[in-house]
Amino acid sequence: MTPINSINNMVYFTATTRLKELTLLQFIENNSNTTQKEMARIIGAAPSMVNVYLDNLEDNNYLVREYISQKKVNYKITKEGIKRKNYLLITHLHELLKLYRLAKENVEKFLRKLEDKGYRKILLYGAGEVAETILEIVKDRSNPKSDIVALIDDDSYKQINDIAGYKVISREEIKNYAHDVIVVTSYTYEDEIKEKLDEVGYPKDKVIRFFSG
Repeated sequence: MTPINSINNMVYFTATTRLKELTLLQFIENNSNTTQKEMARIIGAAPSMVNVYLDNLEDNNYLVREYISQKKVNYKITKEGIKRKNYLLITHLHELLKLYRLAKENVEKFLRKLEDKGYRKILLYGAGEVAETILEIVKDRSNPKSDIVALIDDDSYKQINDIAGYKVISREEIKNYAHDVIVVTSYTYEDEIKEKLDEVGYPKDKVIRFFSG
């Protein structure tokens, strides 16, 4: 069975009927012998509601059910179902791209402010999703005047692995990396990170918070 993330894990998006339809079609295409219980987990709905979705898909000729036995059913996506899935996928991606461009605009603005202050070598403190997003946007920049040197994180597990090709270092290793400024990229632990840097005597004027400016 091909794994797929449940849409319950999303924070900023409401799982609309269209998104659940897309998720179901995508999942069933790769997992024809799945169960309604598993489909319910994937789209975050009751098994009884899954049956409603399946009925609608079948009525629209997007899906056919093959009854292997009284209890076992295989699900097959039709050509029309694949066409529908691709359409839903593209329209969903189009909306995500709009949000990405908005995020990119704000990150670009933040980086330009750092560059205007003369900062060229930057350390990011907090190797989480915020830092990952910044790194992806940095890759797309044209004619950048600054460079991300490395990421800092207090989680020893994260220090084992690189993120997007950037090394994750401990707080003790900061002194080994030439840099102009540290940008705190953690929203939840912003104050805690600032305090930890204060404790080791790190210059306050070289610490900038991504969220607080």
